[in-house]
Amino acid sequence: MAYLNTLNEHKMAKDIFVPILKKMDLKGVKFTGGSDEQGIDIEYYELSKPERFKQYVGIQFKKGDITYSARGTNNSIKEIKNQAEEAFQKEICSVNSGEVNYISRLIVATTGEINENARKLINKAKVKGENTRITYWDQERLAEYINEHWIDEFINYFGIKLEEQQNEEENNDEDEYIVNENYLNENYEKEVKKCRKVKKTMNSWQWEIIEAMINNIFDTDYSSISMSDLLMELESTEDNIRNELLNLVQLKYISLDEGEIYFDGNASDLSKLAHIIIDEMVGAEEFEGNEEYAKSLFFEIIK
Repeated sequence: MAYLNTLNEHKMAKDIFVPILKKMDLKGVKFTGGSDEQGIDIEYYELSKPERFKQYVGIQFKKGDITYSARGTNNSIKEIKNQAEEAFQKEICSVNSGEVNYISRLIVATTGEINENARKLINKAKVKGENTRITYWDQERLAEYINEHWIDEFINYFGIKLEEQQNEEENNDEDEYIVNENYLNENYEKEVKKCRKVKKTMNSWQWEIIEAMINNIFDTDYSSISMSDLLMELESTEDNIRNELLNLVQLKYISLDEGEIYFDGNASDLSKLAHIIIDEMVGAEEFEGNEEYAKSLFFEIIK
């Protein structure tokens, strides 16, 4: 899951799980993510028996644990519930017949775990009196689908060496690095806590923008990113993300200057932590060739 967590949710859905679902012989698999996605990243349909009616399924992808408890929530539970409600209202028009359909099942998929209380709250999005269902794919289910249907492509996509794959399976990856989660928690506890707090103040679209900027730090060592590079990373247009960019500016999380986007205010803590990880790994002679590990370490530690 560490490799998946280096991708934004839309890229993970489009690049990884659309081809996986097609290899599973599901029908009408289509990427629908975007600013007007109405709660669905991928849709497909199943044929009922014996009538062979189309029953549409929508999948919403998230990263990290989805939890709900008395101490608070993680991964924006209420936002997920709202997106689920939107998903059941989305009209799906048949190109051939013009018939309008609605999804009957929503799948909430995440690279982490989903606790029971979170499921109970999200399940309230089901439409009363309608034949609607919500099911869940956690990290184990996603890993199962990757291993069964797309493991060679997955290895090629991320450029995983055979030795790295074996280490991942044995959960020994982290132990081989001096700079790991334990090291950062012991030496930079204050900085890590600040970053976790900042992340929780953003919605998923705002976070995808910030996430792309963080990935750029690990790729280029620059704390700013050009608008064109940001749009390429997000695979989006400026119109689609304009509102979220303006919101981030109003929050004083980013600043814009002659086509460059810079970290600002409290979001600068995210940039600082990324540079801390780079500097520590360079000092330990671990950074070169392990940039993807550095990214996954950053996103894992601020979950």
